[in-house]
Amino acid sequence: MLTIVLAYEELRKLWVEFPNPARFSDVLPQLEAQYQRFSRGEMPYAPVPLPTHTPYPVYMPLHWLPIGLSSWFGIDTRWAGFGLLAIAAGIYGYWVGRQNAAAWARIATLFLPSLGLWGFILWGRLELAVSFELVIAAYYLVLAAGLLGRHVPTIVLGLTLCLLSRYTLLFWLPLLAYIWWKEFPLQTNYRIWGAVGLSVFLLYILPFYLQDPDIFATGIKYHNDAAIAEWHGYGDPPVSWSMERGIYFGINMKAVFPGDAAQQVFLARALQGALMLVLLGFGIGAYHRWKERLNPYDLCLGMLYAMVGCFYFFSPMTFQYYLLVLMVLGAVLAGRILSR
Repeated sequence: MLTIVLAYEELRKLWVEFPNPARFSDVLPQLEAQYQRFSRGEMPYAPVPLPTHTPYPVYMPLHWLPIGLSSWFGIDTRWAGFGLLAIAAGIYGYWVGRQNAAAWARIATLFLPSLGLWGFILWGRLELAVSFELVIAAYYLVLAAGLLGRHVPTIVLGLTLCLLSRYTLLFWLPLLAYIWWKEFPLQTNYRIWGAVGLSVFLLYILPFYLQDPDIFATGIKYHNDAAIAEWHGYGDPPVSWSMERGIYFGINMKAVFPGDAAQQVFLARALQGALMLVLLGFGIGAYHRWKERLNPYDLCLGMLYAMVGCFYFFSPMTFQYYLLVLMVLGAVLAGRILSR
């Protein structure tokens, strides 16, 4: 927790340096609008009128609900993510402390997850200022900590947090479900997945989806249309800004795929889906081939890192701040390797 808390002063200066994130991105304005609507008893999922455009919010409830923490304390919205990341680091630290490893390895493992945060503070400051990605990083750190500690309740908590904030791990879930089906009795599997399913039902389906069953499809369509616009580019000549830094393979796919922007985005999604299925098949095969030598939780941790990375690198639209989650997962995986 200390490695995260020590970033407080740098983040405070960052919030002062960029006091109005809406000038650079529409992420926080959408999240704040969703929370404010919810706090007034209104439907959070509806177009958000902004000065330049009217986006449709695609964000899941546990992405925007933490804004309530900042609202209650009357502080900058972005501090909620910092607080949740510190709590997640505490959970991670607890499971690191229970590892049967040399003291130096545990100490190194404790420091690793903070490196992604400090990397962004040093070299990607704007990305932290305009996003709410610290919340997502906190959720994935909880999930990774559960896998590190081989503790099912912590894994279930992490699954629930991740599914209800950003569903990047959907392709990874069948691998975990298959391994748990092989490792645990059916009654245990019923309890585990029943808890996850009940959480999704109570926090998303019941309060929001059943009110308007079109919100999920509308959100997916808006996101797809945004990707098509990005692939087409902005300005004259058109520029695809998310591709300019080379943080994912969008610029390479755009150079190779035929057709207009809509067809290229479709092909990118098809390639992404195919690669995710290949990784899923590899994970199931690896479980059967090496289950006597490789702990299934270690396999799930490694495959989580690989599948999230593949999802981002071959996505039609990836922003730099997404990679904070990948850095956190990579840090936990590196720590597990050190502890072996």
